[in-house]
Amino acid sequence: MKKIFSFLAMTLFILNLVIAPASAEKTEWVDKDYNFKLAKKIMVYDLSIVDKRELPNDIMEELLKEDYMKNAQRPKFEIVRPTAPANIGHPVEGADLYVVGELLDWHDDSYVRPGYTTWQNKTMTRTRRNSDGSTSEDKYTVTVPVNHPPRTIYTSTVRVRFSVFDAKTGKRVMARDELRLRDDSKNGERGIFGRITKSFFDDFGKKLRRD
Repeated sequence: MKKIFSFLAMTLFILNLVIAPASAEKTEWVDKDYNFKLAKKIMVYDLSIVDKRELPNDIMEELLKEDYMKNAQRPKFEIVRPTAPANIGHPVEGADLYVVGELLDWHDDSYVRPGYTTWQNKTMTRTRRNSDGSTSEDKYTVTVPVNHPPRTIYTSTVRVRFSVFDAKTGKRVMARDELRLRDDSKNGERGIFGRITKSFFDDFGKKLRRD
């Protein structure tokens, strides 16, 4: 009975490792009284990279800025490029809304997953001598322990904040702060960053649709 409970507990543990290799924390606020569907021109400022400590080089900075703008162009709205640096929280000319994106966290890390033991059914064969002198084989099942050693798990973490402002008043009307962490990932931040920005601009675009 003890082995059965141990087996069930370890099975749940393994399933959790398999189905939950990543985690995400997303905080979003939207001004419920703002009519996004009236906006026609959206000014998108270049990505602001706040955390540069672990970026490998300036080439990666340029690639991230390109990825950011590519995802900004996915929705079907008219993008206006700024002619001056962002003056966050103040009115700007030439657009109905403006978007500011900030890369706040870019981090590689690791931890050691402890070793554990599971129980596995194994089919064995034994030879039996019959009363007439012949032999025959019997198959039977035994439960054997399987030891899994400790393993180093590499992780990638990215956090991005988006803010949307009414261009005429400078009032913030939407904001999202998203952090994603993925296990079994080494130097995988760029892919995570792309998924975060794609998700935001796709959701933002849905608010602007008039159909």
